[in-house]
Amino acid sequence: MGRIALGLLVFTVIAFAVKAAAHSEVQARYTPLVVFHAAAMLAWLALLSSQAYLTAGARFALHRVSGRASIVLVAAMAVSGGILAVNIGEELGRPEVTVVNIAAFVTFIPLYIAAVLFARARNIHAHRQAMLIGTLALMTPAYARVVQVLALPDPVAIGVQVPITVAIAVGYDWLTKGRITREVLAMLAFSVAVIAVMVVVLAVWFL
Repeated sequence: MGRIALGLLVFTVIAFAVKAAAHSEVQARYTPLVVFHAAAMLAWLALLSSQAYLTAGARFALHRVSGRASIVLVAAMAVSGGILAVNIGEELGRPEVTVVNIAAFVTFIPLYIAAVLFARARNIHAHRQAMLIGTLALMTPAYARVVQVLALPDPVAIGVQVPITVAIAVGYDWLTKGRITREVLAMLAFSVAVIAVMVVVLAVWFL
């Protein structure tokens, strides 16, 4: 899990850096709120990775303290992300950007809550998977930066999200459990359902 989270962190940094270098005009939109949100999101990915390594090293007390403190980070991510989703959609005249970014948190926040509940129930595997699948829901902006640099249609970023999320979550389940667990199937179904609803909303809105 730690290596997966670290991989997501590295990918995100590279994706946004390449986008900023290839399309330097976007740097004008790096307001203090954008920088704050970016820092919060990167801090989340770093925390997710460090939490896995803490448990691997049997440093459970520090893991629990960091986990409890994460609620502040999640609140910062959600509030700043929501404000930016609305602002950027209005600035670009593209309400679909707002919808896509809000949908990410509609997926993430319930899965974060589920992860907390799984931890309290001592279902550690489901706890980790809820954190992972929830985090994967937040990766759309990073995918979008790569898609834009490659000059592909923006919807490709949404198109790749489902197979990437399913592949990583199922792969982790298979490697650690030798099967796909019921909890992971339910969480993946929820994640995919949110994306499906989002796509329908966008289709009705723009077609």
